[in-house]
Amino acid sequence: MTRVFVEPDRLAQDQITLADEDHRYLTRVLRLEIGEVITLFDGQSAEADARIARIGPRAVELRVETRRELGSANRFALTLIQCLAKGEKLDLVVQKATELGVTRIMPVTSQRSIPQLEAMRAIGRRARWQKISREAARQCGRTDVPTIEAVTPLATAMHSISKDAFRLLLWEGARGTSLKGLLPTERPHEIAVAIGPEGGFAPAEVEAAKAAGFVPSGLGPRILRTETAALTILSILQFHLGDLA
Repeated sequence: MTRVFVEPDRLAQDQITLADEDHRYLTRVLRLEIGEVITLFDGQSAEADARIARIGPRAVELRVETRRELGSANRFALTLIQCLAKGEKLDLVVQKATELGVTRIMPVTSQRSIPQLEAMRAIGRRARWQKISREAARQCGRTDVPTIEAVTPLATAMHSISKDAFRLLLWEGARGTSLKGLLPTERPHEIAVAIGPEGGFAPAEVEAAKAAGFVPSGLGPRILRTETAALTILSILQFHLGDLA
């Protein structure tokens, strides 16, 4: 069934109006008609079935028929600390990480990440990443949408992680360390994984990560691109402990 994101306070209403991109998506892309039913979700845990009551030139009016609380599909909190990368690589990471069940994404600056000017531009891309995550959640059938944090320094993000969380740092200098041997045998309440920039983590950052409780590990003999590394480790974690098994 067609799914569209709406804010939680709007989902509580009996009649909901969708305009702009949602209007275009329903009327021009899907070509839905009056009387058809779609699913609305609030990005937290609630869904509602709503019937199209009116289609105007700029808005679609819906009448909510049933609501349900589904709860989060994730069985543990999964945080991705992702260093900024060039171009639109983080767009891809946000989209695919949402599909893979990540609950929080923390874009961070680091010593070897993109230049300062480009990093400043990335700060303004948070709204775009939020939109990408909502669209990905709609496509893959998630009831919740990941939290996209504001861009922060790497050290700040690392020290914000709970001490009870399983914390992993992907670092090419630890390729000899067995990831399989590091993964917890029992599902923790929270997992946080940090992915370096295209130039890798600086030695001082690795030491700071260790001091913050992060365990360095590699992903085999090959050095993966930052976006590939992120999606690879998320897949491994979800298979080992999550909902891909």
